[in-house]
Amino acid sequence: MQATLSALVAHDIKNALALLEIDLEQLNHQPNVPVEGVRAYRRCVELKARLIGFLTLYKHDQSGLQPMISEVDLIEFIDEIIEGSQSVMTAQSHHGHPITVQVDRDRIKIDPACTDGGFGFFDENLVELALESALNNALRYAHHKIVLWFEQGVDELALRVLDDGVGVEDEQRAENSSSTGLGLALCRAVAEAHGAGSVSLERVAGGGTLFTMALRPAIG
Repeated sequence: MQATLSALVAHDIKNALALLEIDLEQLNHQPNVPVEGVRAYRRCVELKARLIGFLTLYKHDQSGLQPMISEVDLIEFIDEIIEGSQSVMTAQSHHGHPITVQVDRDRIKIDPACTDGGFGFFDENLVELALESALNNALRYAHHKIVLWFEQGVDELALRVLDDGVGVEDEQRAENSSSTGLGLALCRAVAEAHGAGSVSLERVAGGGTLFTMALRPAIG
């Protein structure tokens, strides 16, 4: 009963945040919007995303996630995540620089042996939720740029998000809250729902953090 009540409260807060998000979005369409208004809108979007993540994890813990597998055009899928992200629209670094978010098509790799090269088979809504969480986390640390791409093999589809921040070790020390942990738990739950999937974070040479979600064997 207590867990059910918590979920109901989270749903109620999520709905209230959705209304607040609409009000803040309308405010941001007005001329001469103060920077505080932009920040409030982004924080509202992030908080709503965290609540949706919490509710998804609650469902995972209670009954498990049941993915609805469909065929997905991978490049179109990643493009739409970027274009539809409200956080990306207002993305700025801690120093006030705009952050560029784009698909790095030069990094995309497709094994010639894949019979459905360029198409993945997974639950589009769940994987989108996970990648948006990873993207929001990258936006908190990026200095100037974030790139997304995928690498498709016969037995694995790897979806990647790379930021140019300080690197995962320093980020984890600086992020003195549970938001990153919640996001990773959500991504792992989604990956596990697609079979023997996995999630990883690693620091890259020269700074920055690489997020990888590997889905197995949910591709053709």
